[in-house]
Amino acid sequence: MVGNTSKNTDDAQKAYKKAKRQRRKLRRAEQKRTGQPPPPSSSSIANLKWRRVGREDGAKKAVDRPLGEGYDADRIDELLERRTKAKGAKDYEASDEITRTLVKLQIVYDDDKREWHTRAWKRGVGGGW
Repeated sequence: MVGNTSKNTDDAQKAYKKAKRQRRKLRRAEQKRTGQPPPPSSSSIANLKWRRVGREDGAKKAVDRPLGEGYDADRIDELLERRTKAKGAKDYEASDEITRTLVKLQIVYDDDKREWHTRAWKRGVGGGW
């Protein structure tokens, strides 16, 4: 089953992104129904820098743990910034490679808010167990 690990990870990531899109659609419909202002436009988000968030910032599943060998918060910020630029340039191969690195490190990120956090290591993923 070792050969399926990457496919299983890719499938899980696709399912997560699909669910995220559905939640976003529901959130926007609720905002429209209640008259809440929409989230910031992508042009204002483009000026934001990536930042690590924790439970105190509202990331319920965030865990403060080491990031992995050779990685620190600045390195993760740099990877996310490179991924954002690659997606903007439609260089999806580079973007996907960075995404795979982040998945191995079990980094959870939100492109809309430009925030990221870590979760507890899961068995068989990344370098935690």
